[in-house]
Amino acid sequence: MARRARTDAQKEQRRQAILDAAWELFQEHPYNAISITDVADAAGLAKGTVYLYFNTKEELFLTILEQQFEAWFDEMDGGLHTAASIDDLAELAAHSLAQRPATVRLIALAHVVLEQNINYDTALRFKRTLLARILRTGTRLETCLPFLAQGEGARLCLWVYALVIGVENLANPAPIVREVMTGEPDMRAFEIDFTHEFADIVRAVLYGLKARREKYE
Repeated sequence: MARRARTDAQKEQRRQAILDAAWELFQEHPYNAISITDVADAAGLAKGTVYLYFNTKEELFLTILEQQFEAWFDEMDGGLHTAASIDDLAELAAHSLAQRPATVRLIALAHVVLEQNINYDTALRFKRTLLARILRTGTRLETCLPFLAQGEGARLCLWVYALVIGVENLANPAPIVREVMTGEPDMRAFEIDFTHEFADIVRAVLYGLKARREKYE
């Protein structure tokens, strides 16, 4: 096992190593199949060491989601500079998520799993991080899409967040439900492609907001 981390820099390095190990496992296995013991083994640490940095498995993976949100919002913010239309923006959002399937799976777990077994400080940190990014990206959206009123950009980001959760759960149902959908011809109506459906819904929302703004001008 690794030596004890003593300095702040060593502790931060150890903490990130745990996060990296858990993230690697999540990209290969379902959340429910991963234990803290698995994470500790992957990081080359004792199980108790992991608990020195994260009180629960939920806290560990919520922290990973926080980092993944930062990376995704950075990509979105960069892409907004070249998004010249509603269609461009819808495709940017959909395809950026298509390149991050594990992040999408983790987002879908946020409310129903990851936020259920954490303390106040962890919840506050996560929500403040998410709020800061929503406000920042929302302001940039208002610049790209002039029909958005002040504050509507942040609200749109929340809608997109909700869409990710909903569309991901529809596109990737439980194994037994997937079996029903593929085994019964009349159940094929429930089969959807995440990227295609997500882009279409974002596009519909944006055109709807634009039409509403034009109606009252």
